[in-house]
Amino acid sequence: MSGARNTLHRSTSRMGAADRTNAVASSFVVADGGQCIGCKACELACFAVHSRAGGVGASVGTVSVPVVPKVYVVRAGDAYVPVQCRHCENAPCAHACPVQAIRQEDGVVMIDEERCIGCTSCVLACPFGAIEVSPVYRAGHVVTQSGLTRHANRAALPRTAASKCDLCAETADGQPACVEACPNQVLRLAKGAVDSPPERRREVFFPRL
Repeated sequence: MSGARNTLHRSTSRMGAADRTNAVASSFVVADGGQCIGCKACELACFAVHSRAGGVGASVGTVSVPVVPKVYVVRAGDAYVPVQCRHCENAPCAHACPVQAIRQEDGVVMIDEERCIGCTSCVLACPFGAIEVSPVYRAGHVVTQSGLTRHANRAALPRTAASKCDLCAETADGQPACVEACPNQVLRLAKGAVDSPPERRREVFFPRL
């Protein structure tokens, strides 16, 4: 896997959507893909934590909605790799969002599901493929779009919104659920370092997939 160098310039005179991310140091979950066995325990733990408000528990019989986690295990040949948001300091998804539904709070890039319009601009902008757009569920039922129906049977269309890792911001445990659930300790939380002053130029290296 080779590296491609990208140079980012930060300017106080032209920030635009970058104001919403503030370009501060961030933390994110990293994975040792060589050790992942594809058990998807991280996916189930992620779904359970983020579905507590909807009455979903961690036992069989409590799940009445599709399992939609914020971390995804993908297979590449004989290997499995967990894919998660990197909480970019200068997040391209926030730049792409036309309704300012993506913001950064204390280094965590968050998506405001209520403001999101499901346009998939952030999905296209994410260099890691870490964002999914899926139907929204409340209390075990799909939320429908106001005024939008299928042409054939006039059935209401489901409302969709972008979703991705938020480092379990809704919990106070301090450790993402996926990290705690992984049986092989493949996942770990990488702590962000203090960033350089915004007026300085810095070079960022992105992996070439």
